[in-house]
Amino acid sequence: MKKKILLIIGLGVFIGSANSQLLSFDNEAISKDFVYNLNIYADGFIGPFMGNYSASQVASNHITAKTLKPFAIGIGISGSATMVSNAETEFNFNDKPFSNKMKLSNPTKPILPSILGGNTTAELVYNVEDNSGIYTYPYEQNISALDGFTSPNNSIPAAALNVNVGLPLKTEVYVRALPKIVTDGLETYLIGGGVKHVVSQYFQEDSDDKHLNIAIAGFVGQSRFSFAPEKFLEGEGQEIVFTDNTQSAELIASYDKKLFSVFGLVGFYSGSSEFAINGTYRYEVNEGGLIQEAFEAKDPLNIKRDVSGIQTQFGASVNFSHFGSFALSYAMAENNSLAFNLRFYINNGE
Repeated sequence: MKKKILLIIGLGVFIGSANSQLLSFDNEAISKDFVYNLNIYADGFIGPFMGNYSASQVASNHITAKTLKPFAIGIGISGSATMVSNAETEFNFNDKPFSNKMKLSNPTKPILPSILGGNTTAELVYNVEDNSGIYTYPYEQNISALDGFTSPNNSIPAAALNVNVGLPLKTEVYVRALPKIVTDGLETYLIGGGVKHVVSQYFQEDSDDKHLNIAIAGFVGQSRFSFAPEKFLEGEGQEIVFTDNTQSAELIASYDKKLFSVFGLVGFYSGSSEFAINGTYRYEVNEGGLIQEAFEAKDPLNIKRDVSGIQTQFGASVNFSHFGSFALSYAMAENNSLAFNLRFYINNGE
């Protein structure tokens, strides 16, 4: 009886092995093609965000050319919304130069969201070919398209906590930061700082209107977002990362009274953004219960983009004597931004 059982088991293994074909793939060529297609897709997905993010980071830095009193402290929160067009919230799969190995599971719906376009149920289909025999056999695998986020008026939001410190010689330094936050798998932080110096003090006469202030300012900052992709290929250490480094220089003019201020500025900003897909990604084929690898790609994507431009801005604030202020402003660059600032002051009295 025991011999019969072993014979049956052995026969089953033999039959299973016979039904499982050992496949052959051109791993290097497939890997290159997949990375090429991934770059095409990523450009449509993240491109609009990379082109506008740096401008959003400098839209809420200033509300006046005036500086705080020496060693006074300002604490507050700032935020901005950089508006983008409807066209930048999506892209057409058919307009992109994908290879013939990449297609959509539903070709009748070729519109895919960018990172500004919200969630999607669309799936990409990538096919590979087995060359183990006389004929080639295609194998396909569905890959979920990436979800974006939604915001009012298709805007790129930015927010930070601010700490300003007044120094002698009508100089002020400030830090804007957002501590590391993790929400729904998305991890983000930002840190930056700058300096402002009133230059009108060097050419104002005693008889001039001291409510008029002119200053120069500069800023540097870094932001980072990261999350793990869902329903993608098999692999380890998978992470999608966006980082941005922004710099700016501004000339600011303001008219400051006890209860209100109005200001305007013109500045130059530049940014260097990077979008990376890190980790190991394996495309596996199941043939008769035998899992076989078609290709493996490590750290398959790294897109870098540099942007720069001129930004002009104007705004006004309501001042609560020397205790605080609330300001609204409008910035004009490649895309326009609406910003706010709420600040409270310590030791900033006459």
